[in-house]
Amino acid sequence: MSEEKKERIERGVRVIRLGHGANCSSIGSVIDTLFASAVIGGAVFTAITAALAREKVSEVKPSSPERAPKDKKADDA
Repeated sequence: MSEEKKERIERGVRVIRLGHGANCSSIGSVIDTLFASAVIGGAVFTAITAALAREKVSEVKPSSPERAPKDKKADDA
């Protein structure tokens, strides 16, 4: 790179920030946060789905009417 071009670039630079995403715009920081939230949300959803998939399903059949407990209010009337 020529010295003239290098000086022209250096004159145009105001501030150089250090750190993760320091020189990106504010929307760039929001996108990082949204991406991280989506990943965490997906992991939580997957964990819940996996937990529900392992649950044993059992069918409960209603008892016969002869074995059903009688309602006390019906007896009192």
